[in-house]
Amino acid sequence: MDEIAIKLIGSILKDKFLLLSSIKNGLEKDLFTAYEEKILVGYILKKYGKKEEIPEPTLIKTEFEESGIYTTNLGKLVDKAATITPLNLESLVLYIDILKKRKSEERLMSIGKHIESYIKEREQKKDLTEFTGEIINEVHDIMRKRVKKRLSPVRTQLIMFSSEVESRESNKNFILGYSLEPFRCLNETLSGARPGFYYALAGAPRRGKTNLMLRVASYIASNEHIPVLFYSWEQTSRVLFLRIFSQETLIPPYVLETTNIISNSELKERFNRGYAKTESYMNYLYLVEGRREDTINRIKSHAFSVMQEANTDKIVIFVDYLQKVPTPILYQDLAQQVDDVSGGLASLSMELKCPVFAVSSFDKEGCRLDSKKSTTRPTMFNCTGGGDIEYDSDVALILTKDFQDTAALHEKIDNAAKEGRINPTQIPHFEILNLYVDKNRDAPLGGDIIIQYLFLIEDNNLVEIEYKDIEEEYTYAKISKIFEWMMDNRYLMPMQGDATKYEKGEEK
Repeated sequence: MDEIAIKLIGSILKDKFLLLSSIKNGLEKDLFTAYEEKILVGYILKKYGKKEEIPEPTLIKTEFEESGIYTTNLGKLVDKAATITPLNLESLVLYIDILKKRKSEERLMSIGKHIESYIKEREQKKDLTEFTGEIINEVHDIMRKRVKKRLSPVRTQLIMFSSEVESRESNKNFILGYSLEPFRCLNETLSGARPGFYYALAGAPRRGKTNLMLRVASYIASNEHIPVLFYSWEQTSRVLFLRIFSQETLIPPYVLETTNIISNSELKERFNRGYAKTESYMNYLYLVEGRREDTINRIKSHAFSVMQEANTDKIVIFVDYLQKVPTPILYQDLAQQVDDVSGGLASLSMELKCPVFAVSSFDKEGCRLDSKKSTTRPTMFNCTGGGDIEYDSDVALILTKDFQDTAALHEKIDNAAKEGRINPTQIPHFEILNLYVDKNRDAPLGGDIIIQYLFLIEDNNLVEIEYKDIEEEYTYAKISKIFEWMMDNRYLMPMQGDATKYEKGEEK
């Protein structure tokens, strides 16, 4: 028995997810050589390729006997396939491609023999034009089958889209991707995290890029219950976890690591509340410490493995940060490396049909532009290694500090402290950030879009404020609203009572 064929048959016979994945990747009975292999594969694909679960091998043999197609060799094939350990998803796709290539080569060899036979049998030749036409048609058929999965007329999309439109519920607010709620403005602007889209986020150091992406990753995992891979070449998995847990508990990481939380009733309550939130998505979010061998191909292998384990074809990938992703080739020029990685991430998003988020650092000029003295702001072209990232990405996001609004909020808080309304010793470190949506392919919302966030630095947390009105002259109402939110959630403590530093309420 052919080893590749028997491993494929054993995999689709024992794993429904692999069976459905093999159909998507073009597995057909004609790819197999032996008669029994074609019978068994054809039977499995036809009868169990949809909703019906695959029965035990003994029951399949019984079904063959009842249908009158059972043979001793067919029974042996079923028994052999039942002993096979299923392939992982990546190997399954590779094996199917090997069978396709092998089948194409066999047909080419047959065509070659046919041509040789035609030349030798000079007295019984067909018309040369007719014979050449037959050969061309056979070669074209090989080409069609090799690209069948990738090339299809628009008819296929039209039928699928019409069916989708007819099945929509009326008055339902649709987004095109995975939900980013409670980041309402971001979710609305991007229409969720869309499969096949490549998102690039750039910013200066300590602007909250990683914390924003961790928040987005945890929201997707919590809302959608699908695997989310977060790769970091900057932080350990423990540091990343503490950041996420800090966001959920509203307890700073250093307090989580050093304080006897159980003995403090307020901390214990928030710890338990945050634990319950994190527990809701703990089986879906993966925090991965990036290593030298973790190239884009290795990330793809990890994705295949996780999708198979979760029995899903959905996944979301985060990369922090892009300039650190290793490449098979050691580039002397950083711009070439960034271009290679960025293009690879864009291809990965399309190949896996999943959202891919990548964080990028700014160069020195970009950091200078994100300063109080600068009259202009940085763009994606200020990324370390050049600005080709914007060309590759479907969505380009720039995160900067809003110095004016941050100063206005500081002034509001300082005045409240002087008036004796709040405790001046318990004022958190914070910044107001602007998220510029510089590029948004197929955007549901047009125009210049800026979304503002309150970055609470100790908690590694970002709270969405609202869209920024670029024409607003007075920010008093907005700053007052943020101030009241900080009071309500006890980031700012009133002077009266015995409130402690960590008596924070629920995050809104």
